[in-house]
Amino acid sequence: MPDPRQHETGDTGGAGNTGGAENEAASKAANEAAGEADSKAANKADNKYEHYEGGSAEAERQVFAELAGRIVRVQEVNRRKGRLPGPDRAFHAKTTLAVDNARIRFRDDLPPGLTVGYARPGAEYRAVVRFSNASGIPRPDAAPDLRGIAVRVVVSDQERHDLLLLNTPASHAANAREFVGFSVVMAGATGTLSVAWRFLVKLPRAVGWSAANRMRRTLQRAVGRKVVSLTRETYWSQGPVLWGNAGPVQYQLRPRARDASADPDQDPATAPAQAPAADRKDPDRLRTELARHLAAGDVVFELCLQRFVDEHTTPVEDASVEWPKDQSPPVPVADVTLPAQDVTTEEARARAHRIDQLVFTPWRTTEPFRPLGNLNRSRDAAYGASSSRRLGQE
Repeated sequence: MPDPRQHETGDTGGAGNTGGAENEAASKAANEAAGEADSKAANKADNKYEHYEGGSAEAERQVFAELAGRIVRVQEVNRRKGRLPGPDRAFHAKTTLAVDNARIRFRDDLPPGLTVGYARPGAEYRAVVRFSNASGIPRPDAAPDLRGIAVRVVVSDQERHDLLLLNTPASHAANAREFVGFSVVMAGATGTLSVAWRFLVKLPRAVGWSAANRMRRTLQRAVGRKVVSLTRETYWSQGPVLWGNAGPVQYQLRPRARDASADPDQDPATAPAQAPAADRKDPDRLRTELARHLAAGDVVFELCLQRFVDEHTTPVEDASVEWPKDQSPPVPVADVTLPAQDVTTEEARARAHRIDQLVFTPWRTTEPFRPLGNLNRSRDAAYGASSSRRLGQE
């Protein structure tokens, strides 16, 4: 949920190939098989952290099925309001930029406690990367919005892992019910007066005053600041995943070389140059700015993990709580590199279009890296229903 949980059909190869939905299904099945050796240990590790709504996994699945139907209705409202020719993603409808030739390389000094599955010291894999705006209606980049990034790690033809992140450390919604309640209320709202009315009047009726006030504060902080460049943003998973026997972690992507103005600890001698002023009349100004960066050189993000401390400090079931970095310091584990390239060519645009047809989901992974928490558990049903409608598979 605005977190990019976006289902996908197919994958793009380094040469620009795409597979069909049957390949995607085979990949997901292979991912499940790939994690079988560690599944018993993983299940023992995660069961003590999770608590199912209704008291059981089956009761919770029934709740999620109903919520998924409401997300599909949100998708239809956004289609009508945006005057789109057909269903688009319920969230993250606009692709800012996408490439299929990124690389992820794990650090040589990856701690033994964080070494599991595909995460091994020095291991390197191809990655597909999609930047997006969080709204379910494509809008100009200057519009207030959250910014997302989805990274697909291609370990092999049979094993892939999707990482989905947003440029704010905690979700506005604590759980799936809150997320869907918010989404239904805000569906199709674009004008200032419409958004204000729904925030102040309709949202409290849907989720309660306390949750509505928390959502308003979280989103005001997140979208109230100006995003100059997607290369300067830090992106967070907002919800935990299992990391083998290390237990729950949250992950983040932060710029490898930071702008001195964004990070007071940055050494001015190593700070990158200021980004050129963006043309506010350009509806794709974030894409234009990122394309300039890639034309000039590599763009590198550092993948970091925050480890679970305890349920009060780093809750698994409440996605609205930021995991404090003073008590759970981010540990760098890998670099994600977008190599220098020209993304304005016809070939590059064709590849981006193919990537836009994909379905990113945190559930495309293996058992040792299983998504955790109520909001994450709901996404398999919600985004499966949304993507099936978008791709004409229902």
